[in-house]
Amino acid sequence: MKLLGAIMLWLVSWGTLAGEPVILTISGNIELQGRSHEQVDYTLTQLQALPQGEITTAHPWSEQPRTYRGLDLRVLLEDLFGHARIQTIYLEALNGFSVAVDWQEVAPYDPLLAWSENGRLMSRRDKGPLWLILPYDKAPELQQAEFLHYMAWQLRHIKVRTEPQ
Repeated sequence: MKLLGAIMLWLVSWGTLAGEPVILTISGNIELQGRSHEQVDYTLTQLQALPQGEITTAHPWSEQPRTYRGLDLRVLLEDLFGHARIQTIYLEALNGFSVAVDWQEVAPYDPLLAWSENGRLMSRRDKGPLWLILPYDKAPELQQAEFLHYMAWQLRHIKVRTEPQ
């Protein structure tokens, strides 16, 4: 985990210096390499350099299953907030949508912050640049309205509320 933290700190400073636009901001009681931060900004390149995952799933927004590739959100949040227990993540989208997510309910399903659908980069028009994806058709409990609301697209900001461990 410490190596991932060092890589993340380097990526955070490198990507913004390279002039690439920030596509995700994570805020909260963040600790990286023993230093406290209120927020961390990420470019697409920085997110792609972190641990990735893949989910193939059908869901109400497509007629057939699709394969999503993206950042393993659980690994990222554990690295940023490993010093505390995550209670709630607040997802905020570019289109003004926001939702409070009980992290303990969602984390066991290995959520992705998907940036690719069927091998193609997702544009804002196609629910990008980031979409919180869960394996919707793999677990019947995910097919409830509550979990559908958690699958927010056009994500731009994640606010994390924690409590001490």
